Amino acid sequence: MPIRFLLVLTFHLNKVMKKYFYYILYCSIGLSSCKKFLDVQPEDRFLSEQVFSNEASVNSALNGIYLNMAKPDLYGGRLSMRDLELMAQYYNSASINYRSFTSYSYSDPDMQTVFSNVWQSAYRVILNTNSFITQLGKTQGVMDNTRKDILTGEAYAIRAYLHFDLLRLFGPVYSSDSLKKAIPYLSAPTDQIQPILPANMLIDSVLKDLNRAAVLLQNDPVRTQGLVVQIGSDPLSDFYRMRNRRFNYYAVMAIKARVLLYRGNKPGALTVARAVINEGGKYFPWSPEAVSQPNIANPDRNFSSEVLLGFYNPDMYNQQRDFFAAPLQNGVILAPITERLEEIYERLSNDYRYRVNWRDGGSAGKTYKTFVKYEDVVDPAMPFRNFQSLLRLSELYYIVAECELNKTLALSALNTVRTNRGLPNLGSTADVMTELYKEYRKEFWGEGQTFFFFKRMARTSIPSGNTNGINISMDAAKYVVPLPLIETQNR
Repeated sequence: MPIRFLLVLTFHLNKVMKKYFYYILYCSIGLSSCKKFLDVQPEDRFLSEQVFSNEASVNSALNGIYLNMAKPDLYGGRLSMRDLELMAQYYNSASINYRSFTSYSYSDPDMQTVFSNVWQSAYRVILNTNSFITQLGKTQGVMDNTRKDILTGEAYAIRAYLHFDLLRLFGPVYSSDSLKKAIPYLSAPTDQIQPILPANMLIDSVLKDLNRAAVLLQNDPVRTQGLVVQIGSDPLSDFYRMRNRRFNYYAVMAIKARVLLYRGNKPGALTVARAVINEGGKYFPWSPEAVSQPNIANPDRNFSSEVLLGFYNPDMYNQQRDFFAAPLQNGVILAPITERLEEIYERLSNDYRYRVNWRDGGSAGKTYKTFVKYEDVVDPAMPFRNFQSLLRLSELYYIVAECELNKTLALSALNTVRTNRGLPNLGSTADVMTELYKEYRKEFWGEGQTFFFFKRMARTSIPSGNTNGINISMDAAKYVVPLPLIETQNR
């Protein structure tokens, strides 16, 4: 059944929470369950005008959208720390539950269910976002225009971000098949079937939304005040603090750089990446060496000060417990073979990412290290608790390194990241793309970016997650997840 957004089953608004939670102030819209993804109606059927009658409820509605993005079927699990990482060959897939991911067996019924759920969840958030844009646009006098612009800008950015990741997952290998059909772009709550666009036209729509978002976010307080960690006494004003918990101006521009690079527009990506670094870098300082020391009570494993865009993930520590905890059985735990871990980190044990995110599993009977990046900290009041990254400062430096024609400047960008990860500088004879490949694998473990890097580069092989010394041959059939049957049938 194709994307129809005015069909049989109705969502209804169960509750709009008006409780503001510490630094993220999250409030959630509880939605009734759906039998099928596409049996949904536009958001305005259940986000009534009453929801948009006051500013607090509008804020709550937007935070509900963010919380839905953070659910396990999207960025709270499958598109970050789990499935995409299996597809990047990070983990030893000893269990049959995981083997289909590392073998790219997309015809497997379980795999089809997984990616159908991802598809449904993503388009459901897009649907919610479109309705939010429509409903907020109708309001008069509910909030001042600057705040209204910021929230509208965030919504356009959410729509662009989700469509782009759906393209990266379900779309063709862009460098060779940019004219091939990819996915629909939903830009309004509508009952009309949306055409499946070629990948290049999909990118056009993504960039259009990002440009619109950037204009609306011109007066984002992050540009003059930074993040502003302290929370005051006015919930409405506090909603505009800790801006890296939502789509702020710098995050939107950084995403634009990511999209331009994916398209192959290296000059454009370089210009945007440098602009964000130059203007916004001071608000996202490199994580201090001390906060990622091993064996301290409250390590900042996420390097949170560097995160341009992240979200509150209430399920993060449950994901850690269920997939990465050392006591899990060998057939259940997601963990790399020792040789793969050592190869990726080049046996540089002082790498901040290695020393803080990996722990010897011997106490639980494991002969290998286990992943602890998403483990809880001792102090529940730590401001980075439950905070998960979607985009970090280091990626902008990697974009600069890849796009800069001057090799000295390119290596300087790479060395900036390496210095802030406890690694020595690369020499002048180092090959930029070889080192960039190494850095992506180190930097983004558990964040869902490495498989997309491999796909963008159209790498013809990836080191196997199961066996040392073996490479997995890659081609378009393995990089492109087929559109779910729920979308293609009856179109």
